[in-house]
Amino acid sequence: MKVTRQLIKEYRLNIDKKKLQIARVEKGWTITKLATESGVNRKTIGEIEKGSKKRLRYSTIEQIAITLGKHVEDFCSQFEVIDKEEVE
Repeated sequence: MKVTRQLIKEYRLNIDKKKLQIARVEKGWTITKLATESGVNRKTIGEIEKGSKKRLRYSTIEQIAITLGKHVEDFCSQFEVIDKEEVE
């Protein structure tokens, strides 16, 4: 019998809406411009900036960060990586 273990990384992020808004404004961009450039829905960006977006994919905030020339960690008030093992 062969047992395989896979290490899974889980990211828990608390996004600081003001940090995102400041980065966008520093570029002189509107929410619409950021949405167009990043490929992230305008409504999603608006909800993040208002603080009403409760669940957010890492890939979404990563794409916004890349577009703004930042790192995901630049928008976080808390960043935690949890290693989990999954036995197959």
